Amino acid sequence: MRPELFVSILFAFFFALCSAHLLPQANCSSCLSNPLATTYPSNVTGTINATTSVLLVPLFYAQSLLPSRFANSILTNAYTRFNISPTVYPLVVESVIDHDIRYNNFPVVPDFSSFRITFPFIDLLGTGYSPFRYTGYIYLSPSNLVAINGSQGYGYTVLPAYFDPPDAPYKFASRNGRNRLFNVYEQNPSPPNHHHKSPPSKLIGSTHFRPSISQSPIPLSFYKNVTNQIMFGNNTRVCDRMMSFWNTSITTGAYEPEAVVGEVLLSPPLVPRRKLWRNVPGLKANRAFLEVNYLGCEGLKGWSGTGSGDSG
Repeated sequence: MRPELFVSILFAFFFALCSAHLLPQANCSSCLSNPLATTYPSNVTGTINATTSVLLVPLFYAQSLLPSRFANSILTNAYTRFNISPTVYPLVVESVIDHDIRYNNFPVVPDFSSFRITFPFIDLLGTGYSPFRYTGYIYLSPSNLVAINGSQGYGYTVLPAYFDPPDAPYKFASRNGRNRLFNVYEQNPSPPNHHHKSPPSKLIGSTHFRPSISQSPIPLSFYKNVTNQIMFGNNTRVCDRMMSFWNTSITTGAYEPEAVVGEVLLSPPLVPRRKLWRNVPGLKANRAFLEVNYLGCEGLKGWSGTGSGDSG
């Protein structure tokens, strides 16, 4: 998955043994069970239910959003093979729920939502060929201390947020059940009560998608590649080796990924000024993951996944 899990193996196992019976039941109605838990019992595994969208922004704009030390480290030649012009940059927006996270087949972290923008194809090690994925800010529920501590260990700036819906990366926003909406609010000490329609706190991010009726300009191979790039934050000594499997039972057959198109709203500090992007391509998908946390970044030079199921 990603760094916010904070699952060093010993901690995860201890947490599972001591408090698995206290974890809430899985609350993501649209999520599927972890298909990797018994295959890789000695690793942290789980599922990701996400809408991942791609903002094709001018290259100079993306560089202005990155810390100055990474601004000139974008490997444009690494993404042009996906038919993306070198004059633009594929800024990735993720609205996600992590589900059924297990170690030794014990549930170790309750389901939780997150929202972020990530910068793929960053030449962290200066090799000219090893793409990494950078994240500076991440929105998380303030109640998930495991996720918060894990993110901070990678140098992420963690921002508290309230997610609507709280248990999935989208909800149906129209009667035909085809438009999907996901809102992120500045955390309110008293979260909105949906039964009484209490006003929510400040809207800081939103995605609104519908199924795409035309061929997406972003191929599936792009998403496979990006979701398998090594992740890092402002603590560049440690990285997160995350493998997204795109060939398991939850991502094939009846559960194949669905291309979507729609709108993305972002606010500071993710971007300098609030901005709405329209006609944004994206992908709705369940996928399984296997994660190894807190690895030295230098030792991950040349990483590209382990096979056809987890690399693009």
